[in-house]
Amino acid sequence: MAKNRVWQTVVDYFLILGAIIGVGFASGKEIYVFFFQFGGASLVGLIAFGLLYVYLFFVINYIKHKLNLGSYNQFNAAIFGRLTKITNVFVIINFTITSAGMLAGADYLFETFFNIGYKIPSVVLSILAFVIVLGGIDKIKLVSNIIVPVMLFAIVVNGIKNITPQNVNLSINMSTMHLAVFYGILFGVNNFATALPIIFQSNQKAMGRVVSIFTICGIILISILVLASRTFTTDMPMFEASASVSKTFYYLYFVTLILAIFSTLMVCTYNNYTIISGNKKSPFIALVIVLSNFILSNVGYGIIVRYLYVLSGIISGVYVLMLIIMIAVRLIKYKKPKDTKN
Repeated sequence: MAKNRVWQTVVDYFLILGAIIGVGFASGKEIYVFFFQFGGASLVGLIAFGLLYVYLFFVINYIKHKLNLGSYNQFNAAIFGRLTKITNVFVIINFTITSAGMLAGADYLFETFFNIGYKIPSVVLSILAFVIVLGGIDKIKLVSNIIVPVMLFAIVVNGIKNITPQNVNLSINMSTMHLAVFYGILFGVNNFATALPIIFQSNQKAMGRVVSIFTICGIILISILVLASRTFTTDMPMFEASASVSKTFYYLYFVTLILAIFSTLMVCTYNNYTIISGNKKSPFIALVIVLSNFILSNVGYGIIVRYLYVLSGIISGVYVLMLIIMIAVRLIKYKKPKDTKN
């Protein structure tokens, strides 16, 4: 029994990392937008991000058991009541933006480094996401536990091989400290809102959640140090850096980026699917969601990351703020009903 609990914790660990890390961590672009542009103050933003995640991970787990909730839809209904439809629109917009970013990122990756266009990568990934999402959460967990370990290994190796301490320049500008904290929290709420349905379904205990948070913060720190070590010419600096390791690793990291893209796409598509379908199997709804992601992805990877991701972060901030307020209200008013004998 204990072995089963440990294994389930490991499974949920990789599922959560796959939902939160995605291509933003693997490519380095999202890290640059939300952290590195503030120099040494980025480390303060990282601390703010970590503290936010400690709070949110634990409070969601507490609420889940306090209200005895079994699904993310039940959670939304219990917390937001009549506002549920409005908050669902918020999170659906976020999942769609993130999914479109993943598809546009795949097209950008192939076109920039391999001169392959025609939207072939985004079409293939959309089809795979459609098939796996219809298989439900168990199939998503299976896929995540295959691809996330490979993704983590490549990101860590890439970072270790490319961090040159003598070249790291993270000068601190006190005037940007508050912006660094703001953007760190913005990044946190954006990714948390995206991963919340998956986090909610996780059975991780306290230690598992702590390990997940430390892993995420560690990868952000590695990416910041790599970015500080040199200048980059593409929107995927970590992939560009992989070329300096070896030719073989360069292609391995290319595969890693595709896996990261697909992991996030798969989770976000599933999230929208469960919210819209109400946990009922509906190939039509899944198809509409996949097509919507694909259409939005055609605005381009750079535009999505530079503008829509920030917009998504602001929307997520409003959603999480509402979430925190409503949780406080519900905990004051709500008492878990006592078990009754039949």
